[in-house]
Amino acid sequence: MAQYIYNVKKNPISLNDWYSSSHWTKRNKQKKEWKSLLEEVISNNKPSKMSEYRIELHVNSRHDPSNTITVIKLFEDTLKELDCIVDDSPKYCKSITIKPDENLEKPSFKIVLESI
Repeated sequence: MAQYIYNVKKNPISLNDWYSSSHWTKRNKQKKEWKSLLEEVISNNKPSKMSEYRIELHVNSRHDPSNTITVIKLFEDTLKELDCIVDDSPKYCKSITIKPDENLEKPSFKIVLESI
């Protein structure tokens, strides 16, 4: 099992912010910005292609932890585009966990990706 850790010193995008956007063009712009950021983060420690994986998101921000699920979705989409995972379907993604973590600098988040 290989493990990859990605630290991002930024407030995670929240589900509320994502869906409260009045127009799809704004959501699309946010998606592009976040995918670009995540691409850069992943490229610093790019994983070998995984067939099965799990993800833990550790968060210290003003958002409710469950509202940070958008980061995981964008992270998985980026992994797929970079050919790091086969797919983000239940056949390949075996676990997603979100954990509040007051030990992290605020605002920031940490993603732990593990092949299984």
